Amino acid sequence: MPIQVELRSETADKLTALAKARGVSLDELLLSLLSKPEPLEPDVVKPSLEEFERDMDALAGGLEQLPAEYRGTSDIYADHD
Repeated sequence: MPIQVELRSETADKLTALAKARGVSLDELLLSLLSKPEPLEPDVVKPSLEEFERDMDALAGGLEQLPAEYRGTSDIYADHD
């Protein structure tokens, strides 16, 4: 059953060019994109250094109250090479 989808002209142009470059129809291109095993996700936005550090500080909040044996990896991995 055919359906009609409205796209911005830039998007339609990019899809058409990609289909042509792959030597497939627009239908085949869209079907291949939609049948990928991984879900289509928007681009992941990486946090700035400041945001990352703020998040790490929040995550580490309260760790200074842990007993010393839980503060470093040397205690955790003492029996490993």
